[in-house]
Amino acid sequence: MANGVKGSIMKSINFLAMVAGAALLLAGCAATRDHNAAAAAPGTAAGTGAQNQFEALRAYYANLQERLPMAPPGASLPADRAITRLAFGSCVNENRAMAFWNVIAAEQPQLFLFIGDNVYGDTASVHAATIPSLQDSYRKLSSRQEFANFRGKIPMMTVWDDHDYGANDAGGSFAFKEYAEKIYESYWGASDAVRARPGVYESRIIGPAGKRVQFIILDTRFFRSDLARLPYRAERPPLGGYIPNEDPAASVLGEDQWAWLAAELSKPAELRFIVSSTQVITSAHGFESWYNFPKEREKFYRLLAAKGVNNAVLLTGDRHSGAMYKAQVPGLSKPLYEFTSTSLNFAFGDGDSGAKEPDPSRIGGFWSVENFGQIDIDWAAKSVTMSLKKSDGSLIERQVIKPIQ
Repeated sequence: MANGVKGSIMKSINFLAMVAGAALLLAGCAATRDHNAAAAAPGTAAGTGAQNQFEALRAYYANLQERLPMAPPGASLPADRAITRLAFGSCVNENRAMAFWNVIAAEQPQLFLFIGDNVYGDTASVHAATIPSLQDSYRKLSSRQEFANFRGKIPMMTVWDDHDYGANDAGGSFAFKEYAEKIYESYWGASDAVRARPGVYESRIIGPAGKRVQFIILDTRFFRSDLARLPYRAERPPLGGYIPNEDPAASVLGEDQWAWLAAELSKPAELRFIVSSTQVITSAHGFESWYNFPKEREKFYRLLAAKGVNNAVLLTGDRHSGAMYKAQVPGLSKPLYEFTSTSLNFAFGDGDSGAKEPDPSRIGGFWSVENFGQIDIDWAAKSVTMSLKKSDGSLIERQVIKPIQ
């Protein structure tokens, strides 16, 4: 190909990428539902403008020859291992102290769930189609010896939230989400099942019959409809500026992931942990949560009831604080509990800030300190102990529940 023609084509592709970045900033920006742009996600527009934007970026990405970052080698977890202890957490700034990895490893969990904002890679990335700041953040995380040592000892399952998705509070209309997915899948060594479909949701069942634990990890970013915002006002709302999106077509998970979730909940397991990067039960704030999409939250509750899922515990992050919640879901014979743990090394306070966020569904404090969650399973007693711990391993609070069937 002549150099002049080739240069012209690359200029056109780069222009399209810049157009896509600009489109991200427009309130009317819409997202395609999947990689093939076959249909729009529920709650997003299906216009040709959105399809052309994603298609143009695919052409740009097809010409890239980048060496993407990869995580340090990770330990594996046998599928027949009876789980008695696991840990989880979220919100890790790759530039801050990492001693907490050694503390969690000392507790000897059999599995660690890394449930979002696993790096803070969205800084200055929203105008760059290859999201270079996200790639740089992953490389920095890999360079941290405490993390590498932990990966070599403790099996890990992951999912993303906004800051490792590529843009703050972003959802399905994020222009560069397909490359963000490629970066994620490359870094974490995603399974063939995850790589074969849009989004990064996955599920595993670990343990022998009678002690089966199902881990359902939801993707609340790739398909999510746009957030609804409060009208502008000079005074910033103290508990966030998002309001419920009442559009019947608005979605958190998207059609395909909803169908997949229903199928997963039909599989036999004595105990289930359902991971959502954002909180589910609480309605006490206007930051990101399932409360932003009340019809979707009700749909989720109805699905649990229809499947008779009385053995699920929700694990969530995002809020830079740790807390526990309880809901009475119509159709379920047991309460539904949610355990929020965040941040591992990036807290926004120094103690219990629950008085600032009154919440009848919360069953303890709202701990704005660096923390991680630890879960101990007593199969003989059919009990689960949820322990919120500081980054030095000291106990903050504990709750014993009985969800095991």
